[in-house]
Amino acid sequence: MEPVFEGAIRRCLGSVPSGRVATCGTIARALGDVTAARAVATWVLAHPEVPGAHRVVRADGRPVLRSAHGPLRTDGVPPPGDRADASRFEEALPDIGLLRRFRGDQERLSRDIVEEGDPGALETVGGVDAAYVGEHAHVAAVVCDAESLEPRETAVADVAVEFPYIPTYLAYRELPPIEEAFSRLRTRPDVLLIDGHGRLHPALFGIACLAGLRLGLPTIGVAKHPLRGRPAPGRRRRDGAIPLEIDGVVRGYAWRPPRSSRTLYVSVGHGLSLDAALRIVRETTRDRHPEPLRIADLLAKKRKDVKNGKGGS
Repeated sequence: MEPVFEGAIRRCLGSVPSGRVATCGTIARALGDVTAARAVATWVLAHPEVPGAHRVVRADGRPVLRSAHGPLRTDGVPPPGDRADASRFEEALPDIGLLRRFRGDQERLSRDIVEEGDPGALETVGGVDAAYVGEHAHVAAVVCDAESLEPRETAVADVAVEFPYIPTYLAYRELPPIEEAFSRLRTRPDVLLIDGHGRLHPALFGIACLAGLRLGLPTIGVAKHPLRGRPAPGRRRRDGAIPLEIDGVVRGYAWRPPRSSRTLYVSVGHGLSLDAALRIVRETTRDRHPEPLRIADLLAKKRKDVKNGKGGS
């Protein structure tokens, strides 16, 4: 079966007439979200043999593929210098709407997220993270003792991913690798930390939310960069965490761990309250990052290096 993103972009390329070109942004809009423009360029560079790939240009008319000039001249598009003339641009392509449908799915599923409850005294805390080489994910899952934060069990997996990185659609890229690594654990953690957003997301449904629903356990999103959320006016916790609001509702916290220059963005994935999520993140952080995620990150990077001949054992 053809991967869903590949099928959608092939349809877009097939709709660009001979003698015309389309920008990455135009193709991204046909897919349903202009933020996918960079992913379109990356995909075309990785698949130069696909019919119509030579007709994809950047906003200034430069072909994405260096090899495109000859085929473009054959099409009757003699570029002035190294750029296609703007008169050759297709202003719009038939609507594919893939990403718009995905956004609708996120908004629908966001209504199933539970943001209340406290797991109480934990026995184990899990973490999962992935490292990428091209379209291959090397993912690691770890289960740590909640008191000592030492790992009790780890698992790694190597998964070919079929969906590119597009901001706010990370779940469609990362959930399959996460599920594969998680399935290799014998121990089911009391709560799972995800390197990514939960409710601090434009659709209130980041990767930590989808993972919580699919895996059926409490999850917490811990991200390194903000997607959405503004500091709540006049509201700051005594522990230094800054509440972040979306549409007037506190959906997460910005918290800088001791001895760290990097802020973490903490939000509920599923199955617990925001205050419980922040408490667990604080309790599992020794230095700069929660320990389960730090260990998972190291394991994923080591797996990537081993699999790609860069050392390790």
